[in-house]
Amino acid sequence: MIKKLFLSFAIASGIFIPVRSQQPEKVWTDSTDSVYGYYDVIRPTTARIQGVLVLLDGYGGNADGFFSETKIHSVAAVNEILTVCIPTGKRLFLDTGLIGLMNRILSDIVRTYHVKKNQFALGGMSSGGTIALRYAELCRESPGDYPILPSAVFDIDAPLDLLGIYQSSERDLQKNTQGWWLSESRMIVKSLGKDLGDPEKDTHKFRTASPFYARSKEPGNEKFLKEVAYRSYHDVDISWYIQNRRRSINETNMLNASEMVNRLVLMGNAQAEFVSSKIEGRRSNGQRNPHSWNIVDEIDLVQWLKDRLHFYPDHLERPYAFSAPADWTKEVIFFPPDFAPSIKLDGFEDLRFAPGFSDSTSYQKWAYTLLWWINDSVAFNENSLKDTLEAYYSGLTWRRTIADKQDTSLFKPASVLIQRTATLKGDLETFYATAFIYDAQVTRQAGELYFKIHLKDCGDRSKTILLIEVAENSFSAPVWKELGKINEDFRCSAK
Repeated sequence: MIKKLFLSFAIASGIFIPVRSQQPEKVWTDSTDSVYGYYDVIRPTTARIQGVLVLLDGYGGNADGFFSETKIHSVAAVNEILTVCIPTGKRLFLDTGLIGLMNRILSDIVRTYHVKKNQFALGGMSSGGTIALRYAELCRESPGDYPILPSAVFDIDAPLDLLGIYQSSERDLQKNTQGWWLSESRMIVKSLGKDLGDPEKDTHKFRTASPFYARSKEPGNEKFLKEVAYRSYHDVDISWYIQNRRRSINETNMLNASEMVNRLVLMGNAQAEFVSSKIEGRRSNGQRNPHSWNIVDEIDLVQWLKDRLHFYPDHLERPYAFSAPADWTKEVIFFPPDFAPSIKLDGFEDLRFAPGFSDSTSYQKWAYTLLWWINDSVAFNENSLKDTLEAYYSGLTWRRTIADKQDTSLFKPASVLIQRTATLKGDLETFYATAFIYDAQVTRQAGELYFKIHLKDCGDRSKTILLIEVAENSFSAPVWKELGKINEDFRCSAK
């Protein structure tokens, strides 16, 4: 609720929509190599990173040539996802050279941005999708040898079975047709033949390099994606393929993709999806082509990623019991809060708001409870609590003053008085406090807030848990019975 008052982006279906695109940053590793010597990073528009998306373009792709074809990276940026774009060059599959390049770049990302291995997703267009899937499989097969452990992966019309694309390209060349696309078929046959050999004699090489091998009756490399969320995007306009490429469904990438998704579902992967595009594939120059980045709904994709990269609050571990009456609203905010970045605490706050919180005539005005879960041992005392609360409420009220274009001359930073009191049951220490604030939230006048602060004794000294009761009315007001009941019902264990 508090945080929602200050959002600077439009919201649709629970996801932020970019007002402006975040600019990519080139990170050079070798200034002499214009293809593989750099990668691109698109940072989130806020300081927080909740996930990392690795994007790979198709055959011949560098790290940024596809930005005009999709806005996935822009939508990701305003949803606290860092996007990393890695060049693929003239590759149809993941080879040892590209494995080494991706390992070096992604190791650097983990170190630089302090993200966890399972906060990553990979995706790519065409052969970039083939590479993304195979890399995700290897990460899951040998997690000790790779810097990340992807939680999600997707491809956009990717040839998942290298033997399948070799054979369908041969069939293309055997038809009595003409068209520029036949040069691509010749390239595929020549390139795969050179790198992997004869598909009949060197079948094991094709199987090893492919994310999926449709001929196999036993699970192949795809079995390593059993626990990974997976999507395969396709423009399923078969009529267009027949009329414009003289190809049936047997010569399209969607054939083997649908088979792979089905096999994953049969293995028990409830997060494997074949996604039929709702719009026709089209390049940025207006050319109709099912094999295009634009068949992905960027907003829907990013929401899917957020649901699988352990974004708060849905995937936040809350190993405690913290209840309030049914008509009280809830919210979760990460630390440090946007409005008070000087608070150097790692964790989150879990809030419960009284129905009359924003009503100036209600006895519940400004009544709410904050649970601060801090992932560290913090020795709070009167001085540190005073500094923290002053930073918190100064930042909170200032942001609301600016957001609502209020008279800034009325604003004054919060001033807090702290008093240690008799320690209550379940507390390590108990404090009372009074804050003198500019009430930008309700009355738009100078006001006072009253606090009861409970430093909880939950046994784990590596964590610090504070339960803070707040109201505008003094401690004799009826609302404190409701706040007190929430505190009494708090349990360190969720069981």
